[in-house]
Amino acid sequence: MIRRSKLPLALCALLILGAGVACKKPKDKPKGAEPLSQTAAQILDEGLIYMQNGRWDEGRKILRVIEERLPSAKEFPASKLLVADSFFFGSTTTYPEALVEYKSFLNYFPRHERKDYALYRIALCHYAAITNAERDQAETRLALAAFQQLLKEAPGSVYAVDAKAKINQCWRRMAESELSIGIFMVKNYQFTAAVNRIKGVLETFPEYADRERAYYYLGEGLRQRPLARELFRQFSKDFGAKIGQEDMTKYTKPQQVQFDKEFAAYVKEEDTKVKEESRGYYQKLVESYPGSEWAARANDRLIEMGKAGRKEELDS
Repeated sequence: MIRRSKLPLALCALLILGAGVACKKPKDKPKGAEPLSQTAAQILDEGLIYMQNGRWDEGRKILRVIEERLPSAKEFPASKLLVADSFFFGSTTTYPEALVEYKSFLNYFPRHERKDYALYRIALCHYAAITNAERDQAETRLALAAFQQLLKEAPGSVYAVDAKAKINQCWRRMAESELSIGIFMVKNYQFTAAVNRIKGVLETFPEYADRERAYYYLGEGLRQRPLARELFRQFSKDFGAKIGQEDMTKYTKPQQVQFDKEFAAYVKEEDTKVKEESRGYYQKLVESYPGSEWAARANDRLIEMGKAGRKEELDS
């Protein structure tokens, strides 16, 4: 999550674009009653002073005057960004409002020199809303896309390094989320769906997947997969087509005997393949991560399945 901080003074200087505002103590009441009696520069000056002193709502109210009454002023871009910053850095969590304002800034000024700053803050608004791996990762995907957009549109930005780091974190979070779902499926006996999900994690997120847990639970899902139930429908269809009788209730006794014999042999053959695949993932875990607790669990499974996992020292 993103740590809140006061609006940096260096940022203030950038945002006013050379207006030269000094940090001052705000007056007791904002001069919002007669906004048109001030120039845009004076309004910007006063709004910024309030924000520098933590009075975000009052400063925002003052700066809104420029957008509402003086949108052609050269101070409008700076005030627009400061309004967005007042939501982002304010004392309460208002990232959705900040997001709206940063996007609004880009709508008004798509080629502005501070475009990269707005793009970066948009990405951070999504990044701040990322939840734990067990929840929906919609915000993670939005953050990832936003950081990637920043790198695409402003590759030389001062925010590029942090954007790249956070892109990696987004990929890791999505990989962890998908793996958590797969593990949940294994624990709830949804073995086929679990195997497909975890294999997808290894294919989609090869650099970010927790391979120790992925290998272990792939082995578990494959080892416990109820093949007979999965294979029955397709085998029945194929067998019926072969003998010219699709209705199993009309099989003759010899046909039923033949079906049972061939189906048992088919299931045994497929089960042998799946069990061997399961052993393969346990073996990968034991060999690639020999010191982990997951490797120890995998080795126990290999022993149960009649194939020791750890090689004897004389074999190495």
